[in-house]
Amino acid sequence: MTLPQPAATTELWGHAEAEQILLQLALSVRMPHAWIFTGPAGVGKATLAFRFARFLLYRGFSGAAAHTTATDLDLFGAAPAGVPITPTDLSIPPEAPVFSQVAAGSHPDLLLIAPEEDARDLTVEQIRAVAPFLALTAAQSGWRIVIIDGAERMNRAAQNALLKVLEEPSPNSLLILLGENLGRLLPTIRSRSRVLRMQAGPDQGVPDLSRFDVRLSDLAAQSRDQLWHMAGRTPGQLLQLLDQDALVIFEHLHGYMQSADPARADELARGFSHAPQFQVAGRMLMWCLHQLAARPENPFLPGLPRVRLPQLLKFHEDAQSMLAETAQLNLDGAACWHELLARLPTIFEART
Repeated sequence: MTLPQPAATTELWGHAEAEQILLQLALSVRMPHAWIFTGPAGVGKATLAFRFARFLLYRGFSGAAAHTTATDLDLFGAAPAGVPITPTDLSIPPEAPVFSQVAAGSHPDLLLIAPEEDARDLTVEQIRAVAPFLALTAAQSGWRIVIIDGAERMNRAAQNALLKVLEEPSPNSLLILLGENLGRLLPTIRSRSRVLRMQAGPDQGVPDLSRFDVRLSDLAAQSRDQLWHMAGRTPGQLLQLLDQDALVIFEHLHGYMQSADPARADELARGFSHAPQFQVAGRMLMWCLHQLAARPENPFLPGLPRVRLPQLLKFHEDAQSMLAETAQLNLDGAACWHELLARLPTIFEART
């Protein structure tokens, strides 16, 4: 995927209202010391968190100090020295040292905690690092900031450790939790944090991300729109699916649904049997089933027979279980897809 890492992303797509909420509270004396940014994967939670952190680390103000002057900004050409500045968004000059420090993960006042590679949970040892970090005096900005990515993956002991931080926050400290599933956090953590819900983008209007992946500019408008819906209308997942050739895999599945041929089923089963194709093909199958259940005459799935809804719902349930079990237990991917493709035509009425 060619989208920059959230810590190095200069732009934010589709979250102007959320950005303004954070900006106004940052300029006031009512800034919460803890936030939870929640929303689907790829929607921009981490991008907004780093954007907010950069803003605070760069500006270094809160409350009454909000209307500062440009004395420290003129170095970057932001404004003449001494001119009062009231920011209109959370952006900072990309040439500012703070920007490069945050992008490199080297800013002394910012700590990122995320699940370690292949780890299932955030551990209590990781979370215990939060309190001493926030308790230290800021080295540069006046702020100490911790971002916890995948916060719902904190185990119970880790969440209890975090509660101690929330109950006794350090001055000028900020804690930002990022997660897709708010319900997996303890109610006491949720009640002590300000929740910011980030929604997927609109049905129409695919964001222009072609500067990050030139393949987008080569796609027809209908294909871009289709990919946007497949991605749940989130920029991060859109580019991820493009990188995974999801449209190609979708076309294979759609073609098979139009004309179920046993020889074709065998070829597809072998092609879908190994990662990453196994996961992407499974995601495309589930997306197709969702689309057919919601709108039988779906514009993204033309030329198919009428759906038999009870059979579709049962197949959806079984397919979800089979795909998950095969991946978790490292079972035979080809055998899984052979069975799925053999059953897939049964969700449709017979052609007359």
